[in-house]
Amino acid sequence: MAQPTKSFGHPFLRPAFIKPAVRCFFVLLLCLFLGSCFPEGLTTRDFILKPPLVNEGEIVLYLQPLPQEADRLRFDIGAISALRDDGSEVALSLLVNDLKGAELTGLQRWLASGILPPGRYRGISMQIRQAFVETAEGEVTLGVPEEPLRVEHSFEVQRQKATALFLSLDPAKIVTGENQFTPFFSLASAGGILINLTAFVSNPETHIISVFNKKTMQVVDAIATGRAPRGLVIDRFRTRAYVAVSGDDEVLAIDIFKRQIFSKLKLNFGDNPVELVLSPDGRRLVAVNHDSNTVSLIDAFSLTEAARISVGSGPTSAVMDPSGSRVYVMNTRSQSISVVDLTQKTLVVTIGVEAAPLRGAFNREGDTLFVISSDSPYITAIDRVRLGVTKKIFAGAGAISVKVDNQNGLLYVGRRFGGEISVIDPSSLMFVDTFQVGGKAVFQAIDDEERTLFVALADRRILQKINLTSKRVVAEIDVGKGAYAIAVMGQR
Repeated sequence: MAQPTKSFGHPFLRPAFIKPAVRCFFVLLLCLFLGSCFPEGLTTRDFILKPPLVNEGEIVLYLQPLPQEADRLRFDIGAISALRDDGSEVALSLLVNDLKGAELTGLQRWLASGILPPGRYRGISMQIRQAFVETAEGEVTLGVPEEPLRVEHSFEVQRQKATALFLSLDPAKIVTGENQFTPFFSLASAGGILINLTAFVSNPETHIISVFNKKTMQVVDAIATGRAPRGLVIDRFRTRAYVAVSGDDEVLAIDIFKRQIFSKLKLNFGDNPVELVLSPDGRRLVAVNHDSNTVSLIDAFSLTEAARISVGSGPTSAVMDPSGSRVYVMNTRSQSISVVDLTQKTLVVTIGVEAAPLRGAFNREGDTLFVISSDSPYITAIDRVRLGVTKKIFAGAGAISVKVDNQNGLLYVGRRFGGEISVIDPSSLMFVDTFQVGGKAVFQAIDDEERTLFVALADRRILQKINLTSKRVVAEIDVGKGAYAIAVMGQR
């Protein structure tokens, strides 16, 4: 287990005074306690188990959707490793090993990953442990290759960067005579993508931002960010993306065309930035600093902190008003909402609410802020002019995400449990629909160009694309357990 980056304060709790085994036990108990105190989707960054990249690079290996010819096939991968140019091998960690063709003919799967020394590599090695094919009489065991399969493809691992690789199964001669599984795989590196089809999803558990094609719904690249990337926003006009890296107290700027980090802002130690909001003109960026109870007002062009303002306790997210002049900060622990004026760089007012605010969204007219709470079944409506609560809307327990459809004004409320999204008409204060997503809908983004809803299901490793007219799932991609935020070119 990686050791915490901060001390615990009291001298008798410092590492020098605690034996390793006792220290690990203490950290585990404290982690469990703190986890119960944090809002959904947030944990203290001191207990991130995956080490940051320092002198190493990382491989992210995806299995491309299997061909239709493999729909009756099931096979088990025993081990997989990267082959160095000098002939040595470096083991990768399998994220899934039991692969079922019927489930993977239309789904790209995050197969393996690993932290590797920088340098040139010649491909991967993969050991097939067992294989089966479904017949009319039942499942039949297939013979598998005794030696590991070598898939040749030259690639380079760079220090502190992620290398995305894509493994494909050739549909020809998957099963040959005498029930032998004789697969032929090919390997490819990340390819190009049109700027207007680019989308991102952050994952604080893997320290990776997955870059995906919103049209084909396939991951096309991966960006290593540092520890625990969370909040994401896109400046579509300047083709930039910004990400809050909570574990490193940083805000990063990403060139969308090159898919590379080109600038960093180091915030104060212990800030733990968890969310970002960007003004409509792209000039002002606001970072919500959960642990220091502040927000950082940032010049987005120079990526410098222009001001820092204290807000309530445990700020979790923020919403910018349509004019881009004010930000509403959800203070989960203090059950309040701080209104910050970006022009004057001052705290305007703090609005007390009855329950812990978690996330919010403005209605399509821009005059009412709808706020969901982690411990209340009601949505709170706040008037933008009067800065007070005007009404409450019953939405049911367990709200975890909220999005407003600017075309019809409806609210989409994702839930912590039940695997569904509720559709609410705020004008009539009533439920009008629900649809199943099959998991914990921690984040939502709407693509106005395609009229689709993207939903991150953190507990299922899945990001879904849903048609907003039919309310049906169009496609899914595997983005790893713990997905947090989505940013899509074309979203509002």
